[in-house]
Amino acid sequence: MAIKEQLKALVGDANVLDSPDILESYAKDNSLAKPGKSTCVVRVKDAHDVQKVIKLANKEKFAVVPRSSGIHFYGNALPKMGGVILDLQNMNAIKEIDEANLTAHVEAGVTWGQLQPALLAKGFRCTIPLLPHASRSVVMDWLEREPPVVQIGEYTEPMLSMQVIWGSGEEFVTGDAAYNHFRQPGCLADGIVPQGPGPMSFDRFIHGAQGTVGVVTWGVVQVQPLPTMNKTFFITTDKAEDAIEPMYKILRRRIGYECLLLNNIDLAAILAEKGPGQFDELRAILPPWTVILVLGAMNYRPEERIAYQEEALKDILMNGFPGLEARENLPGVPGFEKKVPEMLLRPWPKDKTYWKHAYKGGCVDLIFASSLDWVERFIPVVNEVAAKYQYPLGDIGCYIQPIENGRACQLDFSFFYNPQDEAEKERMRALYAEAASAVLDCGAWFTRPYGSAVTNLVYKKYAQYVATVKRVKKYLDPNYVMNPGALCF
Repeated sequence: MAIKEQLKALVGDANVLDSPDILESYAKDNSLAKPGKSTCVVRVKDAHDVQKVIKLANKEKFAVVPRSSGIHFYGNALPKMGGVILDLQNMNAIKEIDEANLTAHVEAGVTWGQLQPALLAKGFRCTIPLLPHASRSVVMDWLEREPPVVQIGEYTEPMLSMQVIWGSGEEFVTGDAAYNHFRQPGCLADGIVPQGPGPMSFDRFIHGAQGTVGVVTWGVVQVQPLPTMNKTFFITTDKAEDAIEPMYKILRRRIGYECLLLNNIDLAAILAEKGPGQFDELRAILPPWTVILVLGAMNYRPEERIAYQEEALKDILMNGFPGLEARENLPGVPGFEKKVPEMLLRPWPKDKTYWKHAYKGGCVDLIFASSLDWVERFIPVVNEVAAKYQYPLGDIGCYIQPIENGRACQLDFSFFYNPQDEAEKERMRALYAEAASAVLDCGAWFTRPYGSAVTNLVYKKYAQYVATVKRVKKYLDPNYVMNPGALCF
């Protein structure tokens, strides 16, 4: 029997799609990656369907490419070596919001547009990346190591436990959610201990794996109560390096919930509501760099908490950085301070063009980790490469997100381009590859190596590591059916 017919027998005729229009829509995403080609798209409804498809793939030796949401930006869910697309979008149930344990149990297809409003209605929030697309999968973003704008999670992962179907077809559950009958009456396991049971934290095999070892079907994610009060401050500077030491001081004193640094290009893209014309106006009047800091307080004496944090913030700047000021409003954008806390709680609105696509239609992001005090070495390197390719320096967005209370940070350089212009796309591919090589030589740490340009650069440096992960891959995915062609596989 043909593979498509076998798939239909497993999940139903209506859930195996192979029309040219459907296949074309799944062949590309919002990245610069070249389109892929798949045999068909298989839509699954639960973990048992996932398991059946993967077991058939092992038997018939065809590739399986997991795809968990309606929008992708990095090329990591494209069929690079054929096979079938495993579409998890219909697995979109919020199974439980556990207010006592501050967790939410969600399937892989649950999006930010679903989860965050459901939590906010109950007085809670999930830690959230910076203005994510409403159609992005919550589970996928945490597996892909998106940094949250809220630092109160400190050194823990936003996702605590998960269920995965390995490439062998075997089911596995991480953390104390592995306890039999998880979340059923009488079961003591709550899924909030990611390390147990036993000596290993198996979820480390999954984070950043881009679907190459298995398929995550659900996860237990952390949530927090909403602050009862908040207050926003802006610290503006002409150079990014002038903001670094103040951020160190602020974060080490545990001041504020949200803390991030944006240049005027990214901030203008976020604020512009009337198209490219307003973007240009905002870019001209906004300060070159802006630290956004949101102080927050819970139920217990919130006024006092806000007051002593504000006093500590002003003391840091007055005594250590007399040229800087914690402003309560952003120059040129009146009223923005009142919108910020609400904006940082929610995904980008569904009815608006995504903020990274509003300027020119497309955007490619160069993302890597470093320490805050190394930021100043990367900006001139990226600018030098951009100038070589005649890319306007005034069009490069930059977002710096401290993580782990300032111990490290993620840098995101955004290059905006016209996705309808093939010549420009080819130029952007070359620019991106050379910029990635340049920052890697300067000490960038690619925890999220997207695309062949970065992947080949990174894994070429770590031969012993590659050999080890390939042995792990062979054990978890013995027939190499999971997303072949991604990472070093």
